[in-house]
Amino acid sequence: MTLAPYALHGQPVFELSVPCVDLPGSSLAVVLWPSIRRVDVRLLVPHRTVPLIAVTAKEIHTVEIYHGVEVMFRRVGGSVLFVTRYGATAIAD
Repeated sequence: MTLAPYALHGQPVFELSVPCVDLPGSSLAVVLWPSIRRVDVRLLVPHRTVPLIAVTAKEIHTVEIYHGVEVMFRRVGGSVLFVTRYGATAIAD
């Protein structure tokens, strides 16, 4: 996790790159916006200038870290966005 080279209204933004084990050369770009309780996940694949898939989760109220397994971002209303250490992501309502 690194501090992004940009901020939102002076508040920090964080970035993380997670390699996709099942798609060699691809990665998930995870962007955390704590000040607005938002997480963006983008699937970046080689030779493409735009993400293949992009997912945004807003109104995050809890972050659960399962060390060595995954991170779950729990949303208001009960849905969950998760990112695994192997570069998989899903959202469940």
